[in-house]
Amino acid sequence: MPGPVFLEGDRVTLRPADRDDADFLRRNSNDPRVRAGRTDVYPTGEDDVDLYLGGTMGRNDQSVGLLACVDERPVGYVLVNREHMGDTEYDRGELAYWVAPDEQGHGYATEASRVLLEHCFDRLGLHKVIARAFESNRGSQRVIEKLGFTREGTFRDEAFLGGEWEDYYRYGLLESEWRNGRES
Repeated sequence: MPGPVFLEGDRVTLRPADRDDADFLRRNSNDPRVRAGRTDVYPTGEDDVDLYLGGTMGRNDQSVGLLACVDERPVGYVLVNREHMGDTEYDRGELAYWVAPDEQGHGYATEASRVLLEHCFDRLGLHKVIARAFESNRGSQRVIEKLGFTREGTFRDEAFLGGEWEDYYRYGLLESEWRNGRES
């Protein structure tokens, strides 16, 4: 039985993951098609999945991570990480997400991210959210750009993927830009 809904979008609901979701999280976060767009280089194990359970994560529970569901069925995961130096002091976080391979291409990452960003700016009082995407991950870049982020820079040859060095793009979205984008 799925846990209680924490945030709602038009098609996607976000809820804390629980122990019943561990297999979905482990299976999909280890899937090469999901892992290719992420910075994880090691397999997700039992202890790693525990970090995704409960809705908050990290050293001080300032990071929010939620299961994205459609019709109560998990389709992905979305989080705003606040674990980098200065994140809590400067009201900043980093958006990250993934969608199960069979569920990609339906706009779930965009909607889940939009719902979580609204929560972060409206309820948590964040000033800025950043996001990153590999140069080859055009799908993730489109999601980030649809949400109104601005590309702020390029980390050249940042990761060694598939036998080649690849650039990593960093994007930023200010709270004022989020509000202006929603009003237009």
